[in-house]
Amino acid sequence: MKRRALAPFRTPGYFRRTYFSGRLFVFACFLGQTVFIAASLSSCSTPPVLIQKAAPEIKTQIFDKGMRPPEASPPEHNDCANTHWHYGITPVISYDTKLRERVSDGEEVVIKITKIDIKLNLEVTMWLPEKASEDVIAHEKGHAAICLDAYKNAETYAKAAADAFIGKEIRARGSDFETTIKRALSDVKQEMVRTYNEETVVRANFTAGLYDRITVTDHAAAKVDQKVSDAEIEYQRILPQLKVRREEEEQELLRRQEELQKKREEAKKAKSSANSATSSETSPAASPDKSLR
Repeated sequence: MKRRALAPFRTPGYFRRTYFSGRLFVFACFLGQTVFIAASLSSCSTPPVLIQKAAPEIKTQIFDKGMRPPEASPPEHNDCANTHWHYGITPVISYDTKLRERVSDGEEVVIKITKIDIKLNLEVTMWLPEKASEDVIAHEKGHAAICLDAYKNAETYAKAAADAFIGKEIRARGSDFETTIKRALSDVKQEMVRTYNEETVVRANFTAGLYDRITVTDHAAAKVDQKVSDAEIEYQRILPQLKVRREEEEQELLRRQEELQKKREEAKKAKSSANSATSSETSPAASPDKSLR
C-alpha cells in the first residue's frame, strides 16, 4: 500500500527540517502554531586537515657595503646584494593510540593519524647596500617574485602532504611510551615537510639559480619580469628530469640504509654468538658426585 505524502502545514502536527549555511534547524507545528524546538546542529564535521596560510612577509635590509653583516653572507650571485627566503611549515598532529605493548627493548605502539593542523608562512629578506643601483634592486625583487610564485599554491601542497597520512597507522618502537610517540610523530612530520619543500623550497632554489644564470650578463631592471618568467618556464621544462633524478637518489639512499641495517643485524648476531661461546668455555665444570668417590 502506498503512503500518501503529507503536505506541509496541513496536518495537526509535524516536523520540518531546514538547512541554512550547513546548519540544521528543526521546527514543530502543532495545531497551527509553529514552535522552534532545536537549532544549530552541525550537518558536517571538522575536516581532518586544516591549513592556516599566513601572508608572505617581504623585508628589505640596508647595509654598508664595506661591513656586510653575517646574516647577509655569503653572497649568492655578487658581492653587493642578495636575497634570502624561508618557507615555514608547522604541523600539529592528532592521533588515536591503537596498540601499546611492552617488548624486550621497551615499548611498541601503533597510532592512527586522525587530524593535522598546519601553519604556513614565507619570509623573504632582500639585503641591499646603501645607494644600490636600480638594476640591482630590480634583480633582487625578481628573486622575491620567484619566492612569491612558489608560495601561491602552498596550501595545496601542504594539504596533499597531510592527506597522505590521514587515517594511516604508524608503528614505532622506543625505550618508553613518550619517546616512542615522539619518534613516530617526528617521522610523519619529516616526511610531510620533505614533500612540501619539494614543491616550494626546491622550486624556489632551483628557479633562482636559473634566474641568476639567465641574468649574469644582462640584469637590466626593464627586463626582470621577462627573465623571471623565462626561469620559471625553464624550471617547468626540466622538472620531470629532476623528479626522476630525485627518485633515483632516494632509492639509492634507501638501498644503502637497508644494507647498513642488515650489516648491523649480522654484527649483532655474530657478537651474540661469540659471547655465548665464550660463556660456555669459561663456565666451571660440574662437581663430581660424592657417591662415586
